[in-house]
Amino acid sequence: MKSLRHRALYSAIILSGVVLSSMVYAQDAAKNKGTSNKTAVAQNKSASSSATTLDGITVTASKRAESIQVVPISMSALNGEQLERLGVTSLADLSRIAPSLNVASSGPGSNNLIIRGISSIAGSAATVGYYLDDTPIAASSNAALLSTRGVIDPSVFDIDRVEVLRGPQGTIYGSSSMGGTVKYVTNQPDADAVEARIKTDISGTQGGGLNNNVSGVANLPLVDGKVGLRVSAYERYDDGFIDRYPIDPYNYLAADPSGKVKKDVNTYKSYGTRAALLIKPDDTLTITPSVLYQYSRLGSPYTFDAVPGSLSNPIQVRDVNEADVQKSLIANVAVHKQFEYAEVVSSTSYFTREVNLREDASKVINYFFDLPTVYPVTMFGDYKNKEFTEELRATSTLDGPLQAIAGAYYHHVNAPLASSIPFPAGFNQTFGTPFPNYSTIYAGTRNAALDEYAIFGELSYQITDQLKASAGMRAFEVTQSFTQTGDGVFNGGYSAVSNRSRDTGVTPKYTLEYQITPDKMVYATASQGYRPGGPNNPAPVSLCGQEVEGLGLNASQLSTYSPDYLWNYEIGAKTSWLDHRLTVNASVYRIDWSQVQQQIVLQCGFNITANFGNAVSQGGEVEMQFRPIKSLTLGAGFGYTDAYLKNDVPGTDAKAGNRLVNVPRVSGSASAEYRHPVSGNYDGFLRADVSYVGRENFLYDQASPFYQRGGFTTTNIRAGVQGYNGWDVSLYATNLFNKRGETDLPVAISADLPTTRRMAINQPRTIGMTVQYQY
Repeated sequence: MKSLRHRALYSAIILSGVVLSSMVYAQDAAKNKGTSNKTAVAQNKSASSSATTLDGITVTASKRAESIQVVPISMSALNGEQLERLGVTSLADLSRIAPSLNVASSGPGSNNLIIRGISSIAGSAATVGYYLDDTPIAASSNAALLSTRGVIDPSVFDIDRVEVLRGPQGTIYGSSSMGGTVKYVTNQPDADAVEARIKTDISGTQGGGLNNNVSGVANLPLVDGKVGLRVSAYERYDDGFIDRYPIDPYNYLAADPSGKVKKDVNTYKSYGTRAALLIKPDDTLTITPSVLYQYSRLGSPYTFDAVPGSLSNPIQVRDVNEADVQKSLIANVAVHKQFEYAEVVSSTSYFTREVNLREDASKVINYFFDLPTVYPVTMFGDYKNKEFTEELRATSTLDGPLQAIAGAYYHHVNAPLASSIPFPAGFNQTFGTPFPNYSTIYAGTRNAALDEYAIFGELSYQITDQLKASAGMRAFEVTQSFTQTGDGVFNGGYSAVSNRSRDTGVTPKYTLEYQITPDKMVYATASQGYRPGGPNNPAPVSLCGQEVEGLGLNASQLSTYSPDYLWNYEIGAKTSWLDHRLTVNASVYRIDWSQVQQQIVLQCGFNITANFGNAVSQGGEVEMQFRPIKSLTLGAGFGYTDAYLKNDVPGTDAKAGNRLVNVPRVSGSASAEYRHPVSGNYDGFLRADVSYVGRENFLYDQASPFYQRGGFTTTNIRAGVQGYNGWDVSLYATNLFNKRGETDLPVAISADLPTTRRMAINQPRTIGMTVQYQY
């Protein structure tokens, strides 16, 4: 612990030196230009604090830069300053403030995104698109096998904005965007301005220790007006707040009262850097190569063992270390070329993500093998995905009523995986070699590949000054393949299988929007979303054959599963009132989801994916902002989602009418921020945010003690001063009233037992201080 803090302090000193050096360079550059960046900062902040209207944020949801108030999409968008004021530090925090977005989280980097109730842990892809700029960064199917389908948690420092798009976005964003899309947009280099910023944060968590975070960014014009470089870096350390007890060797459902307790095991350490270079040969061409690297180590998931642990006593009862290490690299080259009537964009990306994790399999081995005592056993998982993406698109800039977007897309994934449960040292000696014909408990490999090709386009036509119609489509082909081997006791001996699948299709989108007044717009949309099928993961016939036959599946269904599709029907409005001091945006929708990919958890310990039946999700969202006076800004958001199955799912506990899992029916948030000058150089501010997430079902088995979790409310407050001279200081408390809530029921990578499960939990009350300086 102490050494980690020393390293964080050392990193802060080095980073401070880098940023301060940039400031010296900036001062010289400012003198040469005869301008003062500090004066500009002061003017911007002064203008912001004195504004009495609410300006719509500029977004690129439709691949054009437009005000959010004119985009006919139900969406939330937050800029970098808003993210800081809201205390958003992770992907899970977004669900507090974006209606109809739920993040099933078991810790940083282990998040499953759900929008508008389109929830599924089966299949080869997620149901929500996830992007960093134009790079898709959602996990592939092998990550799901490691129970880390959850996407990476990029640092929100130096993020320009986050956009949450609700409803299918398949026309523009492709597969996986069935429920919607989450998009992080980074700050870009500037070849004209000098900027430097450093931010430090220190806090303490209830039941844990100290957390610290240091980050910095520098933007430097290398060739005035032609070349600019932007570099950011951060290091974050969060102390744990969950204690781990050893398992009682004679009762796997109890803790060993005489064992040594390990305190605060769920620590989190992350560091990363991003560098982007802007090359601008002329006013019509920009070339921006960039690279991002991120390392994270989670000491243990944010989970407790439900039996003997509980929400009021969230302890882990495990015998082995469960560290999870993830390394991510994203390299991108973006080229923007402006022609007379269109802008052409090429985005070329290479994304790698490596996951190395451990899971305690001691209880599983004891349960399945009926051993006299619990023996420490570890399951290892190693996964690495390599993804290449190319998108080429043209966006019209015509003066007339007709506008168009057209593009082509290619995505390749190569994802090798290895998982194993070796006999631990001393196991055979202790139990008298119970499996003499096997050299391991389990050992498996899987090499998966995916290729996706697509062409897409969208036409819009301004029929009258007020009425506009648009139609889009995406035609795609997805091919997948895998080769898998297995061995050991759990596999019934050696096996090797390979499989392939191919899907093609077209997904359309139709929108009508009517501009009632310059400040009020209504729209109606019908859109289709899809998720590709894939080759199935065959269960060994020797162990699972009889059970699989009981599901009524034929041979082809055991080898592949089909795509699932949905239709979204939506009506929405975007309105401004009271001279732009009040905005009210709302939407209602119905989604019909067909041939839903379902994960069938077999009693033999394996899973398969199959298309079983249909589901419906219907509901709505409302977001409001109100500035009654220039010093006070109020906000609120509300989401209602009624998502349920329309039929029984054979071989499972899922019945017609059951609510889809991990979908709260109700969620909402409210905020208030008061800002007022406290001196000639500083504005003071006070902010409070309250969010509520309703109860949700974790399982379809209503008899299970892990079937459902209750709803809970969290409250965050922040107060501080923001200086026109570049200094910002704030004090904050997150989860002020220390409300404990369950956030996920993650699937084990080895096997889940009916008598005990891992429950994910939110972070307890955390109180801290942030200091920031910007030049």
